[in-house]
Amino acid sequence: MQNLQERQRRILAIDDDPVTLAQFREVLGERYKVFFALEGEQAIEMLDDTQPDLIIIDVRLPGADGPQIVRKLRRYTSVPVMMVSSYPQDVTEDELVRLHIHSALIKPVDPEVLEIEVDSLLDLHSLRTNEAL
Repeated sequence: MQNLQERQRRILAIDDDPVTLAQFREVLGERYKVFFALEGEQAIEMLDDTQPDLIIIDVRLPGADGPQIVRKLRRYTSVPVMMVSSYPQDVTEDELVRLHIHSALIKPVDPEVLEIEVDSLLDLHSLRTNEAL
């Protein structure tokens, strides 16, 4: 198995908004391998194939909402999760803590802030993974 330092870092972005996904592709696509899912169940099915180092998920999704999907994702992975939303009132701080959400950003996300947050979370994940080895 390749070391995290040897392979391109992977991000799984879950959002049903094409504008947001285009922004993620533009801001993150050159430095990271970014996979996209339009809804939560699709993202869960993609976990084995994508092996993400970071998950970015919208609060409002078709079918199950972001928090419901994060609960399911946590059964399979402990990678950092960033939640994004145009509706910050949809999720409380307590819920973010209970779900182990590492970062929460309000849409539209500033590209520079997105890059900084993603870099920070990926560095954290890399440190934790290397400590576990």
